[in-house]
Amino acid sequence: MDDDKEFIEAIKDASDCSSATYARKLFARMLVSKSLSPPHVVWEATWEYLTDDILYKKRRETGRPDMNLTIEQIKNIALTEIKNHLLSNGRSLKKWPHMPKPEDFGSYNGNRLIDDELKYVVEDQLKENERLMAMITDEQRGVYEQILDAVLTDSGGVFFLYGYGGTRKTFVYRALSSAIRSRGMIVLNTASSGIAALLLEGGRTAHSRFGIPIDADEFSTCKKMEPGSDRAELVKAVKLIVCDEAPMMSIHCFETLDRTMRDIIRSSEEKPFGGKVVVFGGDFRQILSVIPGGGRAEIVLAALNSSYLWEHCKVLKLTKNMRLLDGLTDDAAKELQSFSNWILDIRDRKINLPNDG
Repeated sequence: MDDDKEFIEAIKDASDCSSATYARKLFARMLVSKSLSPPHVVWEATWEYLTDDILYKKRRETGRPDMNLTIEQIKNIALTEIKNHLLSNGRSLKKWPHMPKPEDFGSYNGNRLIDDELKYVVEDQLKENERLMAMITDEQRGVYEQILDAVLTDSGGVFFLYGYGGTRKTFVYRALSSAIRSRGMIVLNTASSGIAALLLEGGRTAHSRFGIPIDADEFSTCKKMEPGSDRAELVKAVKLIVCDEAPMMSIHCFETLDRTMRDIIRSSEEKPFGGKVVVFGGDFRQILSVIPGGGRAEIVLAALNSSYLWEHCKVLKLTKNMRLLDGLTDDAAKELQSFSNWILDIRDRKINLPNDG
């Protein structure tokens, strides 16, 4: 204790003058610099200072002012943060055998995946939603309200948001995500490819998020999503699932997810995806699923609108190319939009999409 008294006082001063968050970073730097002879002794002497803001941060992030955590949970969250600081510097807590280690399951929910999805700050999500709603068009608002109503009433439903590039489908996903997260709920944003997933907040590929096999077929199920697993519990807790650029994926991917979710949720009503609200998005005029050696018939039969799920899909359309209309006069915008709608109507008939929205 005498050898590390200087470091203990430094951590106490840091938490008093700045924040416990900074003090945790300082502790990690001390470990990296090999300045501490017995790190576990310093931890035991300072953990109250190092964890001083944990409960406040968790209450703010989740929008739950009445949340309570045990001392062990608070310590675990702080140790996880310290561990992450070390990992970013190529170090690991395993180097110090007497230092306590964070539990693998994470923090207050006991489910690492759910914890990760609840890390957003509710107040920030509310501000973001207000900002986006100030810019939303009437057409986008109609889509937004239909999907949000299905989420808030727990009525379930499968939607397909159909629109070509520039109609700002991603804008609608962001508005929905912020609205639902501002209520302390979980949204899973996914896409068929990593590039498309980067445009969504917290986005991941559908294969990665749900464990859909790459070579999915009519008998496959999602990997590592057995009933009772962390991934299964996350799916049960989710309020909205978004899958952008869906036409690029094979119908077997969606049917695999449907089978797995029905098995996990076991709804008595036998609704698609266990009664969860699922929003697919994309444009059938763009790239469809790649079938090696396949012809037109094979490619069409592998598309989402050839699946049994399509009869449950409510098609919502975005027709205004906001990217193109920006900067045009009202008259020019109306004329361009009229021509665009005429072209789209002809093409939609060819790919057998309903025209009534």
